[in-house]
Amino acid sequence: MYRASSTLDIVPRTMRSRIGGSHNAMPPKTGPFTDTRATILIGADTFFPDINGAARFTQDHAVRLARRGHDVHIVAPATNTRSLSRTEVFDGQWITVHRLRSVKWPLHDWLRVTPPWEVRTQARQILLNVAPAVVHIQSFIDIGRGLAYEAHKLGVPIVATNHVMPDNIVEFSGLPERFHPRLTRYGWNLASKVYSKADIVTSPTAIAARYLEAQTSLLDVIPVSCGIDVDRFTPKQTRPVENRVLFVGRLDPEKNLATLLTAFNFISAEFHAHLDIVGSGSERSRLQEHAQALGITDRVTFHGYVGDDQLTDIHRRATVFVMPSTAELQSIATLEAMASGTPVILADAMALPHLVTSGREGYLVHPRNAREFADSIERILHLEPEKYMRMSEAALATARTHDALTVTAQYEQLYRQTWTPVA
Repeated sequence: MYRASSTLDIVPRTMRSRIGGSHNAMPPKTGPFTDTRATILIGADTFFPDINGAARFTQDHAVRLARRGHDVHIVAPATNTRSLSRTEVFDGQWITVHRLRSVKWPLHDWLRVTPPWEVRTQARQILLNVAPAVVHIQSFIDIGRGLAYEAHKLGVPIVATNHVMPDNIVEFSGLPERFHPRLTRYGWNLASKVYSKADIVTSPTAIAARYLEAQTSLLDVIPVSCGIDVDRFTPKQTRPVENRVLFVGRLDPEKNLATLLTAFNFISAEFHAHLDIVGSGSERSRLQEHAQALGITDRVTFHGYVGDDQLTDIHRRATVFVMPSTAELQSIATLEAMASGTPVILADAMALPHLVTSGREGYLVHPRNAREFADSIERILHLEPEKYMRMSEAALATARTHDALTVTAQYEQLYRQTWTPVA
């Protein structure tokens, strides 16, 4: 997930309506309860045009559900201070998006805040208008919280998927660091309160699910992968000619990219390696300054955000993918690299270990250990073509276990478990 969608079209203004108004111009609804089709309402506190894992999952999941015949609605922040419901087209699928007015959080690149005192009223009106068979929230923050409380009051089944770690967002609070532990605990307590309203709670990996249980009062959190469209990526047929090291993701503190830059500086000059960093974020300027201080700017390219075709080409050329983050609940970016047949070097932290058996798809290394990252990268760059391709094929095989079709079917089954047939 770290690409701007190139397939978004907005339906003309004549087909738009205010929240709470008529949807006569929208595609016909399927009705809340049928054997194979349903009206599904997804609540997200981050969505297109935001570029991050949670926003990407929400978009992709909505598209997959729509392709299978469901009537999909999304509640998400607006990009301005006006609330509006409209039909938007993603990857050829009509999705009804209810955007709630919001303001940009000044300490973050893309985070927007919807006024909490308005969310529940708007959420209730949307629920009454849409009459969903199930509500699927993606976080416990403003929109997820408002939908959970109102859906619970109305007796609408709720599935909750957690993409948020309070530990990662407290630094954007603007409060002194001494308050961060208390604010983190408040966040987890809020998560416990909101997700307790849900019939089913999921998290992208077993490790993330157990972590959520440990930080809250929740039990029986179900691991369900975010999934990727494996067929969108072209697996390597041969070892790349160049030695190119790749990172794709947000350039934010928890990604620990200073460690990657330092590690890259340790790599022997004999490899003539190049580092590609795809994505943007709050740390970009600082990381560029760090690369300059290390004297490696001629061997590092900061690409910023790129389109699908360019990203596919960058993956094709990459020899090894590195994810030094210590805060991944899954890492779609890593799965996409593996779907391209690229061996990976991952921090042995949070949910990343579930993707790799060291020596098979790549290697796990101690977090923030730049020397160990460098040594592991060199191990892959040293591989002969035959051994490299064995690791490439193993990475692809693991990626295929996260195929999107399987994930969508899993969620459909979970939705059905919450539905009560109409007499």
